[in-house]
Amino acid sequence: MNFINTFTQVLILFILILIGYFIRYRNLIDKSFTSKLSNLVLSIFLPALIINSMQINFEPSIINKIIIIILLSFITYLISYLIAYSLKFIFKSDKDMGVYQYAVMFSNVGFMGYPVVQSIFGSDALFYASIFNLPFNLLIMTLGVYLLCRGNENYDFSIKSFVNPVIVSILIGFILFIFRIKLPVFINDTLELLGDLTTPLSMLIIGSMLCESPAKECFFNKKLYLIVFIRLLFIPACIYFILKGIVNDKLLLSIPVILTSMPIATNAAIMANKYKANESLASQLVFLSALLSIITIPFISFLFIR
Repeated sequence: MNFINTFTQVLILFILILIGYFIRYRNLIDKSFTSKLSNLVLSIFLPALIINSMQINFEPSIINKIIIIILLSFITYLISYLIAYSLKFIFKSDKDMGVYQYAVMFSNVGFMGYPVVQSIFGSDALFYASIFNLPFNLLIMTLGVYLLCRGNENYDFSIKSFVNPVIVSILIGFILFIFRIKLPVFINDTLELLGDLTTPLSMLIIGSMLCESPAKECFFNKKLYLIVFIRLLFIPACIYFILKGIVNDKLLLSIPVILTSMPIATNAAIMANKYKANESLASQLVFLSALLSIITIPFISFLFIR
């Protein structure tokens, strides 16, 4: 993997984030618009991208790869959880332990993960990235909620949380793939056009969200640097060295490594606010990890994916 090419791809995405930050800073868009645009991306553009990426020819060998990538996903989250759990021995009884553990466990697999995978590996890799990300929503609405609101029993939980347009689009795309159903050209091309909007809009949304976070404070909190180091470098390295002896397929190995090298999930602040955790701390973690990922993502790609 060429470091310069990967750095260029990530730099392009980061420039889009800066543009999003600027237009939010200049009040060209507001919090309400950002929220609505975020819902639009998650409800229309990203699902269209996923379904379109799954319109590939059925091959029996792909079924084996699907099973492998799902197993790798659960192994990856198990490793991430064990690392997150170990923080209790470092930070002892820190009242924000849940936020730190959430940040270590959950990376930005949606808004940033899909665009980066597409930029580095091409559209075909989105199929496997979509399958790999299936456990994300299950874990984030169960284990994620538990981490953020331990000791707070007054929160709403519903099975409906697992049903969202992204999950539905993955299931639709998978059904179309299994039964070898090819969409008409006019539908497939429409999905492709809608999907093409996912990357630029996602980056603008991230920039707008980061504009609302107390950015300056994050540079003076030593704990944040440790969490970001674990999230951006330590976990991807662990995933690579553990999985490389298990997986022979280079792409199936690369996807977990790249997706775990993404910055902290942007919904960390939203979830922290909803479940009465430290929203300000979560925002700082998101900002710092996104800022440093412009260097760490190409570094991880160059070091482990060549």
